[in-house]
Amino acid sequence: MSGCWLVLSGRVEVRADDQSVTFRGEGEMFGEQGLLHVLAGKNGARTADVKAIGPVRVFFIDAAFQERLTDPEKTIWVLMLADVVNMKLAQATQGRSELRISVAEQEHLLRRFSDDDALGLVKVAAAGQTPPIQPRKAIVFFSDIANFSVWSTGKDSGEVASHLHRLCSLQIDLIRKAGGQIDKLMGDGVMAYWFIDTAERERVEPAAVIRCATTIAEEIGRYVTDNGLDIGIRIGLHAGDVAFGDFGAEQRIAVTVLGATVNTAARYEQAKSPDLGQVRVSPVLRELAVEAGISPETFRGPVKANVKHGVELDVYSF
Repeated sequence: MSGCWLVLSGRVEVRADDQSVTFRGEGEMFGEQGLLHVLAGKNGARTADVKAIGPVRVFFIDAAFQERLTDPEKTIWVLMLADVVNMKLAQATQGRSELRISVAEQEHLLRRFSDDDALGLVKVAAAGQTPPIQPRKAIVFFSDIANFSVWSTGKDSGEVASHLHRLCSLQIDLIRKAGGQIDKLMGDGVMAYWFIDTAERERVEPAAVIRCATTIAEEIGRYVTDNGLDIGIRIGLHAGDVAFGDFGAEQRIAVTVLGATVNTAARYEQAKSPDLGQVRVSPVLRELAVEAGISPETFRGPVKANVKHGVELDVYSF
């Protein structure tokens, strides 16, 4: 039966496609668009369901009511219904505007926790879907502030936090400026990556990564000198195949890259040898960087360096 309802008391929920659309309370009307369609000779089929929220009193006005109206009364009635529709359209327009602002704010917030490719997967996971794990090729970056734990022992926690914040901020800003994606912060270390799984990326990114690492080492060195800190930085870089995706749990999104390439990049950062510079590079990445235009003279080595579990690696550095 076609008709509209006026809420006399209480509150109702309007639902469409099993999702809440809006609520109507005392003095508000719902179903008026269907009546307008009937009056215009069109199909007035129901497009939404209404559910009472607790005790509700409504006044029902059916299509027969319209048929009994005189022409002047019908004009007044239609104008009144049109006013209600226009008011709801205005409310909907405002709601869409507020929704756009809310979406933009959420986007800004998410970008503070994830970058580019990872952000896309976070959105998919947040929508309740399970993004597939992707096989990709990447350059992986690990850094660590050398001697930071020793230096910070006995220091004021506020002073330690202030320096750590600046040391991490310098790296994050420069990595993002160079097109890298921050994976995570690990105490006084940073993990990041650059995907190189297209010909264009493989042609450009290796050189960008080497320049980025060089700048980070210089900026950190300048900061350490200016503040009289007895610390330094180690950076490990490697390139290869990774698995990229959400490796979290049902209630925890954790988008990251995993695989042997990631573990090996960490080993390059941890490599121990008196002949190594601050930035340690795998032979694979050195070759890619030289092909991308970095001078071979940039790198020293390779040298055999010990890493964890007694494993040795060939390491280039600068």
